[in-house]
Order: sequence, then structure tokens, then C-alpha cells
Amino acid sequence: MVTVNTIRSGTVFAWFMLMMLLRRIVLLLVAGFSEWNRPFPPDTRVPEDKILKRDQIIRKMFIQSFDDNQEQERKEDDNQEDITLIWLSKNEVDQSIISSLRNSINYIQIFYDEDEVVSYVESIIEEKIVLILDYISDHLLAILESLKQVYAVFLYTSIAPVELPLQITNHCMTEGQLIDEINRVYHQLSKQMVIFSIYNQKNKEKADLTREAGSFLFFQLFKAAFTKLPKNSESKKLLITKCRQYYARNTKVLEEIKDFEMNYKSNDALEWFINKSFIYRLINKALRTENIRSLCSLHFYIGDLSKQLNKEFHKFKKQNSTSIIKCYRSFQIIRNEIQHFQYNIENLILTNGYLSATRRQHVNSDVVMKSNEEKVLFEYTIDLNVVKSIVFADISEFNQLDDGENDILFDIGTVFKIDSCTYDEKDKQWIVNVHATDEGVDIASEYIEYQKSKMVNSNLILMLGHLIIEIGDYNKAEKYFEAILHSPIPNDEEISCIYYHIGRIHRLKGDHTHALEYLHQAYSTHSQAKPSRLVSAAKALNAIGIVYQEQNNTQQAIETFENVLKIYAKTIQGYHPDVAGTLINLGNVYCEQEQYSDALSCFNRAQRIYDSNLPVNHPNVAMLWNNLGNLYYQQLKLDFASDAYQRALAIYEKILSPNHPDIVRNKQNLSKVQTMLGDQSQLDLKWKYGGVDNRQFVED
Repeated sequence: MVTVNTIRSGTVFAWFMLMMLLRRIVLLLVAGFSEWNRPFPPDTRVPEDKILKRDQIIRKMFIQSFDDNQEQERKEDDNQEDITLIWLSKNEVDQSIISSLRNSINYIQIFYDEDEVVSYVESIIEEKIVLILDYISDHLLAILESLKQVYAVFLYTSIAPVELPLQITNHCMTEGQLIDEINRVYHQLSKQMVIFSIYNQKNKEKADLTREAGSFLFFQLFKAAFTKLPKNSESKKLLITKCRQYYARNTKVLEEIKDFEMNYKSNDALEWFINKSFIYRLINKALRTENIRSLCSLHFYIGDLSKQLNKEFHKFKKQNSTSIIKCYRSFQIIRNEIQHFQYNIENLILTNGYLSATRRQHVNSDVVMKSNEEKVLFEYTIDLNVVKSIVFADISEFNQLDDGENDILFDIGTVFKIDSCTYDEKDKQWIVNVHATDEGVDIASEYIEYQKSKMVNSNLILMLGHLIIEIGDYNKAEKYFEAILHSPIPNDEEISCIYYHIGRIHRLKGDHTHALEYLHQAYSTHSQAKPSRLVSAAKALNAIGIVYQEQNNTQQAIETFENVLKIYAKTIQGYHPDVAGTLINLGNVYCEQEQYSDALSCFNRAQRIYDSNLPVNHPNVAMLWNNLGNLYYQQLKLDFASDAYQRALAIYEKILSPNHPDIVRNKQNLSKVQTMLGDQSQLDLKWKYGGVDNRQFVED
């Protein structure tokens, strides 16, 4: 039920789940922009009527794409909650029972064929499944037993079987009994849908992120970014429209949505979350799967909830004299995943979402247990005199359910350190002791400062997307930027920056056609803005030059980089690091054309700029030394090449993990050069040893 993801330095793990693609929206927009996709010179003024015409098309295409995407969303991402109810029957199922069951589990699928059930269950990745059968099939039960998606199986017949198979959770003879059992299992299961991220801070890296380390940072940056997003009535209207469409057949939830629409206020956020409303279910699924599209639609509520938690936290501190707080939470965890806690003593752990706990040590653990699961009790210790970044609230006064298990609610991104993991023979459960720490905030701060050293625009919203790109999950990054693009969130300048980042993503995916479309759009919107944003336009044009070079359109690349330098000459000082970045890119093209003198001139100019403006260990300085090494290698100036590669490697080893691809390639090139230095008798060393493949272009 609980998933544990461990971060190990130098390895690349998959993200928790992949989300559905929003590409169709932007492609529709791009189709509407085709007339303006070509870049305009920076000093060109577009007629006012043409701009107005384009704005009308933009609005029209956006409305159309949003409506189309709602339909696509219903088709591709049906279950927006954590649990799916499947009913396999030999007879027509009474729809009145289905309506009653939706009060517990909204998403219900009915099947009349066993093979279809198996295929469907096997396709489920992000949900748990509760299954209802009105007959016993030994063959089906044997298959389902090995599928971890299946949480419980109920037999619904009026006649009791002679012997109930072990795979059956319970036998229900009446409609009322079935509804009660489904409701009971739903409440048990909803408490167990948790994903942990464990971060190995002993080998922490702020520059090279494994995907799991990125997931850890995601929640640190997510909270910082989303609580600062502007809130307006349009955000709430879009969420309500989406929810009404999704819950169209659930009369109980539709009443909740109506109540939310009419009466919700910012200071009601905690009550709506704690009492298991539709908002609670949607947010839990979105956070657990890091579903960018859903999180963007919920951003205004997430901001309200975090602010109210912070308010209640200050109230809690005033009313409680003790500084040491202890609370508890019980989970059921697959046996072989417990070793993750044992192996990560003194490492950091967070829950992907809002964590609830109780101050009562004896937690009710009367839940459905599978043969491969163990009970695990987390004991949380918070020292308010030591931890400054933590936010939690005593929610007992808001909890109408009175289940005695949710006294404390922690905000997103709360980080703990694992102290111990031991087995309690008496209670037959594992005890994991953890204490709250500020180290997660420190790691996020380091990452933010590192990115600020690289990025001209350090906007947190854009930085969160940049983080996802850097992790290497380009599909997720694309969804993030497209979701932000088609929300009420971004302003005009941010929209242009989003075009730029989507263009980068397409280039990194090897899709040069779409990369150019988006980058041209970024360039056009920046340069046509009033006042024009020529520096940002030049950055987009620089990225276009990189695409041309990757397409082997050498002359176009050279002309583009030269145009970038002309724009910079009019807008920023000649010793600005962005000028150096474009000089490096132009030098790389000259190097490939064997115009070595021109290449060296570009690299030397860039070096003088970096020497005056950047720290010696800045990543762009390492890229410059690496490219100088490539130049010297091609000229067979092996001593110079060796020195340049070693200088690059010295910087990389300070900011990247040992197995980062840049370090691996750099070491391979250095080894090749050093081997060649000992083989000077060869007439054609490059023919024997081959070329180097580590040319690096500068974007940020």
C-alpha cells in the first residue's frame, strides 16, 4: 500500500508515475500562430491591426483547445482519485446499487468478461482496486492474487458458498452489507495511499539530480512556488467546471461541489480537506502522482490550505508550552520495502503530500492485511526549539469525522530524518523513529541559489519546470509548462518564457521541428512586446542557433549566433555572461568547420568575460574549458587539450555527481588524449583514436 522510493547517488530511477500528455492544446495554438512563427528583426514594428488580429485568434484557439482538452482529459485520465471499484458480473448490475457505491468510491467499472477484467487490472498503475464478484472463479482469483493493484475482493451473492476462497476478503449477502463493507475498505485504503521519498544527503548534489532526488526537490520547490501564485475567481471557476464534469453521475459529490462554489472561503480550506471532501480526494491523487495538470487547477486551494496551516501552527505554539511534540502514524508496507528504512538511517524522508498523524501512541491498526505486508508504526518527534521551517496544525477541532487518528496535519514538504527502524516482537510491528529537520529546506535553498547563478530569470514557477527538465523527465516538464501556459497563472512575459522552455524540451527530445516553432514563438513575442524584451528575445534566438547546428544547418547557425551578438551589443554590456555563452556556441560551430582561428578567438573572448564575471567553479566555466579541449584536440595540440580537459574535470567534480554523463565523457576524452600523448609515433592520431564527442552549447 505504501511505496518507498530511495535516492542513491549516481543512479537514475524512474519518476513515481507518468502523467497524460497535454500537447494537443499547444499544437492547436501553434497552428493558429503559423503566420507569425518566423522571427522578426528586433527593430521591426508590427502593425497594430495585425497584433489585434493575432490576439483574437489566440483567444479563440485557447477557448477551443481548453474545451477539446476537457474531452480528451475525460477519455485519457478517467480516474482522478486513488481507488477504482470493479464489478464482474454474469448478470445486469442494478444501477441503484452503483449509485450508492459511488458515495464511497466514485470511479466504477463494470465487466461481464473475466479476460477483460484481467487486462484492465494489469493496465492500472496509479490506483488501488476493489473488486466485486457475484460468482467464484478459481482461475480469476489465482491470477488476481499476484497483482498488487488489487486491495480487496468481495463476493456478493445471496447464497453462502460451502468454502470461501482465501483470496476473498468477505462475503456479502445483502446490498446494505456490501455498501457497508466497501465504505469500510475505502476508509482503510485511503489512509494507506502514501509514497515516501528518501533522500541520501550524505551524497547530496545540487547540480546533478537523480530523478528521485528531483522528486524530493519537487515538493520543496512546489510549495514555495505554488503558494506565491496569483489567485483569482477564474481559477475557482475552472476547477468547479472540471469537477462537475468528472463527478457528473455522483449526486452526493455534486451537492458538495455546489456547496463549495457557493460558500467556500479561504479560511475554510482545512475543514474541506480534513473531512474527506472531493477536494481531499483530488489533491491526494494529484500530489501522490505529481500530476501537474491537476495541481495547477488546484493551486488556489493549495495556497489557501498552506496559509491556514501556517496560521493554525502559530496558534498551536502560543497555546502549548512544551517544545517537544510526538505523534504517530500506522502504515502497512510490503515486507521487502522495509529494508529501505533500515538502510537509510540518518537520511531524509518526506511524504509526497500532506501527512496526517495522531498524538495517541496506540493507533488503531484493524485493517485488511496481505500475506506479504507488515505493520509499520512511524513515531515522529518534533523539537520546536530546533526546527524552524516546519508547519503543522492541530486539526482536531476541524475534524467532523472524529476517527481519533488525525490530530495533526503537516504541510507539504515536511522533512524528517530517520533515526532507527526496529521490530517490536510484542506488538508484531516495525517501529520507525524519525525527527523533524530543516535540512530539506537547506537543500532546496542550495538548489535555488545554484540555479540563480545560471538563470537570468529565477522566477520560482519557471525554476520548478527547469528542475524537471534538468532531471531529464522531458515529458513531465512539457506537461508542466503546458499546464501553466493554459491556466490563468502566467503573465505576458512568463508566457514567452514558457514557449522558450517548451522549445528547449522539444530540442532535448530530438524534435527539432517543434523546437523551432516554439522558440520562434518565444523570440517573436519577446521582441514584439511593448516595451520589447530584446535580451530575452536574444536568448530565444541563441537557442534557435543551437537547433540549427544540431540539424547541421551550419550557415544558419552562424548567422543566428551573429545576430544574437548584434542584439546583445545594443542591449547589454559586452562583458555580460550571456555574450560569452553565445560566443562559445559560435566557437563550437567554427570548430566543427575547422575554422580554428575564429573558434579560438570566440573562446578567448568568452574566457575574458567569464574571468571578470563568474566564480571559477561556475558550470559555464567548465563548459568553456571542455570546448577548448575539443578545439585543441582537433588541432592535435594534445598538451593544451589535456590541460583544458583537466580544468573542466576539476570543476565538474565539485558540482556534479561522480557518474554524471559530463564527467564520464570528460574522463573518456582526457584518457584518450593522455594515451595519444604516449603514442606520438602515429602519423594520424585522430584516425587511430577517433574524435571526441563532448561539445557543449550554452543555453542559460
